[in-house]
Amino acid sequence: MLKPFLVAVGLLGAFTAGAAAKDIKVGSECTYPPFNYRDAKGELQGFDIDVAREIGKRLNANLVFVCQQWDGMIPALLAGKFDLIVASMSITDERKKSIDFSVPYRSSTARFVGAKTLNIQPIAADGKPDPKALAGKTVGLQRSSTYEQFMTKEFPGVKLAQYDTVDNLLLDLQSGRIDLAFAGPIKLDGDFLQKPRGEKFHFVGPEINNVALFGPGVGVALRKEDSALRDQIDAALNASFKDGSFKAINDRYWSFSVLP
Repeated sequence: MLKPFLVAVGLLGAFTAGAAAKDIKVGSECTYPPFNYRDAKGELQGFDIDVAREIGKRLNANLVFVCQQWDGMIPALLAGKFDLIVASMSITDERKKSIDFSVPYRSSTARFVGAKTLNIQPIAADGKPDPKALAGKTVGLQRSSTYEQFMTKEFPGVKLAQYDTVDNLLLDLQSGRIDLAFAGPIKLDGDFLQKPRGEKFHFVGPEINNVALFGPGVGVALRKEDSALRDQIDAALNASFKDGSFKAINDRYWSFSVLP
């Protein structure tokens, strides 16, 4: 396996004027619709995938997608299993200790979802978390996520159920094994509440925007030593924001902008 430095040098050679397209390996979860998932034919689809392909086109690169479970995503990047993470990963100070990020291309917030019959308010009228409101309740969230960090810090003592994917935690929410789901509102709304399976559920409390824990948004993650590649990706993203290409991708999935 190539050392990260050698990989970075090889990648940068792909972006010189007139150079032949080179491969870039992109890590993604592949089980997180509508952001990154396999369709009925087994082909990768979703918002993150489309953003990655737009970057690849602008960098004259062939993208090779590698599916990776979420809790092993950063270790796999650092080990050289792939060169980028494009998987709705929030930019946080904790993650920036070991990896780097592009400019953000999506907002990063959180929200609770529970049954319509559930009458609780986890966020008090003053906007502060209220752990007492969740006494005796179980909250499901994705393992090794910013949502887990938030709940541990802001709702101490509340029982948490950790899942490998958001879809698995939503299955347990439907079956009554957990009382609340805690995840990104774009995912929860478009892929659950707006579908028949979510008709008995609704958002519980307001949207939570905690920049300290959720970061300024979602970005492309890469190794720190690949700073020149990061600059190329930033330029590609900013150009797509300016010329409307990003908006075209956005509008395939939502009627509103997901930019932070």
